Amino acid sequence: MTASPATASRPRARRLFGQLSGRLYWRTFVLIVALLSVSLAAWFQSFRVQQRNQQIEQTARQITSLIDLTRIALVHSAPQTRNALLDELVRREDIYIYPRHASDSWVPMERTEFTRRLAASVGARLHEQLNFAQSVNGQAGLWISFSIGADQYWLLLDPSRLDESLGETWVVGGVLATLLALIGAAVIAGFVNRPLRDLGIATARVREGDFSYQLDETSGTEEIREVNRGFNRMARALQEIEQERTLMLAGISHDIRTPLARLRLEADLSVPDAAARDDIIADIEQADSIISKFMEYARSASPVLQRVDLPELAMRVRSDLGKWGDLRIHVDQGVRASALADELELRRVLGNLLENARRYARAPGTEQVDVDIGFLRRTGEVAITVRDHGPGVPPEQLPLLTRPFFRGDTARTSAKGTGLGLAIVERTVARMGGRLDIVNAKTGGLLVRVWLPRDPGDLLPQPAP
Repeated sequence: MTASPATASRPRARRLFGQLSGRLYWRTFVLIVALLSVSLAAWFQSFRVQQRNQQIEQTARQITSLIDLTRIALVHSAPQTRNALLDELVRREDIYIYPRHASDSWVPMERTEFTRRLAASVGARLHEQLNFAQSVNGQAGLWISFSIGADQYWLLLDPSRLDESLGETWVVGGVLATLLALIGAAVIAGFVNRPLRDLGIATARVREGDFSYQLDETSGTEEIREVNRGFNRMARALQEIEQERTLMLAGISHDIRTPLARLRLEADLSVPDAAARDDIIADIEQADSIISKFMEYARSASPVLQRVDLPELAMRVRSDLGKWGDLRIHVDQGVRASALADELELRRVLGNLLENARRYARAPGTEQVDVDIGFLRRTGEVAITVRDHGPGVPPEQLPLLTRPFFRGDTARTSAKGTGLGLAIVERTVARMGGRLDIVNAKTGGLLVRVWLPRDPGDLLPQPAP
């Protein structure tokens, strides 16, 4: 059963809303817009009430004046000249006065708060109760019945006088005020969010080992300047610690490897027993390998990202590791995949993964290790996958595999190592802007996915399974 596009779009919209609502900029923007919207709504409502009161009073005054003027004109005119006077009022003043007859059919005006208050105000001014109609004899308009002595008349006015809506000028002004409020909210939210955004960028740079990024210590509020000064001092202190650590590790590596080299030379020359000599040399090589792992884990230089063809890189690594006769590497060459990565660092990552598989993925009673290398592509990222066919790892140990010095030997084999292989892989991949996924394959064995930024030139999509 296939989900409809509307149903499928709901999770995406929900994720997008969650991402936006989780950002300080959008939270600040929404709160400021909400505050301004409530303030504008309250102002418009109070203005609307005030305008309605003024409109009722103004309309009532006009109606009262027209009725009074009409009464005066008709009362002081001769009966035979009243029709001519009514025609003159229409021609000169655009005032329509019609005699009211008992046979007239009229529809009372709709009772709203506005018309009720208007009728009450006109009646209070004239000291009499008038009839308001919205049509007389089928003709629509604002009809008002009044009397002059024993005669009854209709006064017809433009019904637009009863329009309760805001004027066009005020509507345009309200729209402009709302737009200005939105722009102001965006500017204020940006002003509040900018120091935190800069701090986040600087923190990410420091996390990646780049201590050269410095925050501005001269602009902004005093609190922001103080935070920036504290961060810059912390970054400089971390840089000095990192330099001292690198220098110390380099010195330790040199000081330890020198006697190791002498020990190997002495073992070659002084130990007559070939088996004992080989064991001593193997121990010396293992110690040298451990030192190399420590140095590789401690390395913090920022990688240089460039386009790397992943299938081609995997083929070169397989060729380099051909000396390991007990490791068979199968590379999927039917997929095009390229990433933005440091080629040398990525080769080390792949080499560490294959060495890890060679150490731990050997099934009991076998000497051969099979490893499959594949590739996945998604929007914005690409992965190189390394899957072995060993016994796998207990699910509760999967999150621990990238912890330094942790080894899941009890679940895999009794092979020995430093426990830094996957920790080095995760740290190196993170420096290249990627991430590491480690899961048990459905059909057995361990599956490692190295996700990296995708090369923009790699346009052919291939969704991950």
